[in-house]
Amino acid sequence: MSASSNQPDAIVIGAGVIGLVTAWRLQAQGLAVEVWTRDEPEQTTSAVAGAIWYPFLAEPRERVAAWSAFTFQRLRELAGDSDTGVHMQSVVEVFDHDEPDLWWASDVPGLVRLSNEELPVGYRAGVRVDVPVCEVPVHMPWLLRGLRQHGVRFVQREVSSLEQPLAAANIVVNCTGLGARELCRDNELQAVRGQVLRIKGSHMPHAWIDDTRDGPCYVIPRADGLVVGGTAQMGDERLTVDDGDSEAILERVTRAFPQLRGAQVLATRVGLRPYRSTVRLECEQRSDGRRLIHNYGHGGSGYTLAWGCAEDVALLLTS
Repeated sequence: MSASSNQPDAIVIGAGVIGLVTAWRLQAQGLAVEVWTRDEPEQTTSAVAGAIWYPFLAEPRERVAAWSAFTFQRLRELAGDSDTGVHMQSVVEVFDHDEPDLWWASDVPGLVRLSNEELPVGYRAGVRVDVPVCEVPVHMPWLLRGLRQHGVRFVQREVSSLEQPLAAANIVVNCTGLGARELCRDNELQAVRGQVLRIKGSHMPHAWIDDTRDGPCYVIPRADGLVVGGTAQMGDERLTVDDGDSEAILERVTRAFPQLRGAQVLATRVGLRPYRSTVRLECEQRSDGRRLIHNYGHGGSGYTLAWGCAEDVALLLTS
C-alpha cells in the first residue's frame, strides 16, 4: 500500500474459500490486498463444506475442467505440508448405470474403474481415485494466517454497492457468492441448500460418493470425524437444521455402511451454495481505468475450483 494514502492496490470482496485464495494469488503477484467481508470466514458456506476435490454443480464443463485440474495440482502440492490441512484421500464413486459420464477425470491421475467383483451390490459401475481433501478446521485458519503474515488486511464491512470498493482501489474482485445476487442484480444466481453432519469415527477404507439415487450420499473421513451428507435443494434458503434431512442422510449413509448405524452425531451444519448456469469469471474495464472482476457462482465446487479461478483472475489483470 502507498505510504501516503494507505490505499490498497486490490480489494477482494468475500472471505469464503474463493475470496481467500483469490487474495492469496493477488498478494503473490505483488499487490497490496484488502479483503472486505460481511461475515467472518468461519461463518461462510466454505466453513460448512466437506471440501473434497470434486466438480459439483458448476458449469461450463470446459472451463470447470481446466480450473479444477489446476486446483488439483495446487492442492496436491499443499498436501505435502501437514500444516496446510490438505491431504490426499482415496475415494470411491459408484453409479447405477454402466457408462458414467466421467467428464472431470481426464486430468486426474491414477483413476481406475472397479471390476464387477469390487462393486457393491446394486451398482453397475464405479471408480476409485486419490483426490485432495481440505480439512476445513485446519485449512481455513492456515489460509488466514498466511494472508495476514503477508500483509493482507481484513476489513469487516457490508458492501451495498460495488462503487464503494471501486472508490478505494483500482482493482476490485467480487467473490461474494450468493451475495452477488443483490450486489450485481444477478437474478440467475440461486441458492442450493446443503446440510451435512459430522459423526464420530474416522476409520474408513476410503471416502464415498453416490450421486445417482435418492439424493447425494457421501462420506468424507477427516481428523475430527466423518463428514456425511447431504442435500442439494435448489432454491431452498433455509439456514436452520432440518431433522428430516438429517434422518434421510443417515439412512442413506448407513445403507452403504451399516457399521456407522448408531454413530454419535457431533455437529450438523447448513450452507447455501451459490449456483448459476455458468460460473461468472470476467473483467469489467471501467472508463477511468479501474477494473472490476467477477469471480462467483461456483455452486458446490468452491474448494475444487478456487486456485484455478484465482489464476485466471491474475491472468485477467495482466492481459
